[in-house]
Amino acid sequence: MSVIESHPTVDDVYPTRKSGEAALLYRQDPVVYGRPEDGPIDAATLESYEANGFLGVDQLITPAEVAEYSAEL
Repeated sequence: MSVIESHPTVDDVYPTRKSGEAALLYRQDPVVYGRPEDGPIDAATLESYEANGFLGVDQLITPAEVAEYSAEL
Protein backbone atom coordinates (compact mmCIF):
# COMPACT_ATOMS: atom_id res chain seq x y z
CA MET A 1 0.00 0.00 0.00
CA SER A 2 1.36 3.42 -0.91
CA VAL A 3 0.92 6.59 1.10
CA ILE A 4 0.08 9.83 -0.66
CA GLU A 5 1.78 12.83 0.90
CA SER A 6 1.02 16.45 0.15
CA HIS A 7 3.67 18.63 -1.40
CA PRO A 8 5.32 20.62 1.42
CA THR A 9 5.31 23.94 -0.48
CA VAL A 10 1.59 23.89 -1.37
CA ASP A 11 -0.83 25.38 1.13
CA ASP A 12 -3.80 23.15 1.86
CA VAL A 13 -7.05 25.08 1.44
CA TYR A 14 -8.61 22.63 3.92
CA PRO A 15 -6.13 22.69 6.82
CA THR A 16 -8.50 20.84 9.17
CA ARG A 17 -7.99 17.64 7.16
CA LYS A 18 -4.67 17.05 8.87
CA SER A 19 -5.27 18.87 12.13
CA GLY A 20 -6.18 17.02 15.29
CA GLU A 21 -8.18 19.98 16.56
CA ALA A 22 -11.40 21.54 15.39
CA ALA A 23 -11.14 25.04 13.95
CA LEU A 24 -13.54 27.71 12.77
CA LEU A 25 -12.69 28.59 9.18
CA TYR A 26 -14.30 31.44 7.32
CA ARG A 27 -15.32 31.07 3.69
CA GLN A 28 -12.72 32.04 1.14
CA ASP A 29 -15.05 31.82 -1.86
CA PRO A 30 -18.57 33.16 -2.34
CA VAL A 31 -21.50 30.84 -1.74
CA VAL A 32 -23.71 32.56 -4.28
CA TYR A 33 -22.53 33.34 -7.78
CA GLY A 34 -24.71 35.61 -9.86
CA ARG A 35 -27.68 37.82 -9.06
CA PRO A 36 -31.42 37.32 -8.65
CA GLU A 37 -31.87 38.51 -12.25
CA ASP A 38 -29.74 35.57 -13.43
CA GLY A 39 -32.04 32.82 -12.26
CA PRO A 40 -35.24 31.68 -10.64
CA ILE A 41 -34.32 32.51 -7.02
CA ASP A 42 -35.37 35.89 -5.61
CA ALA A 43 -33.05 38.30 -3.77
CA ALA A 44 -34.33 37.51 -0.25
CA THR A 45 -33.83 33.77 -0.77
CA LEU A 46 -30.32 34.28 -2.15
CA GLU A 47 -29.41 36.49 0.83
CA SER A 48 -30.71 33.83 3.21
CA TYR A 49 -28.68 31.15 1.40
CA GLU A 50 -25.55 33.31 1.57
CA ALA A 51 -26.02 33.92 5.29
CA ASN A 52 -27.14 30.46 6.40
CA GLY A 53 -25.54 28.08 3.92
CA PHE A 54 -28.67 26.18 2.99
CA LEU A 55 -31.71 26.66 0.79
CA GLY A 56 -35.19 25.83 2.00
CA VAL A 57 -38.03 25.64 -0.48
CA ASP A 58 -41.56 25.47 0.91
CA GLN A 59 -43.72 22.98 -0.95
CA LEU A 60 -41.29 22.19 -3.74
CA ILE A 61 -43.81 19.66 -5.02
CA THR A 62 -47.54 19.66 -4.37
CA PRO A 63 -49.41 16.99 -2.37
CA ALA A 64 -50.99 15.84 -5.64
CA GLU A 65 -47.53 15.31 -7.14
CA VAL A 66 -46.47 13.34 -4.04
CA ALA A 67 -49.51 11.10 -4.44
CA GLU A 68 -48.78 10.63 -8.15
CA TYR A 69 -45.13 9.74 -7.53
CA SER A 70 -46.06 7.39 -4.68
CA ALA A 71 -48.55 5.61 -6.91
CA GLU A 72 -45.89 5.23 -9.58
CA LEU A 73 -43.46 3.70 -7.11
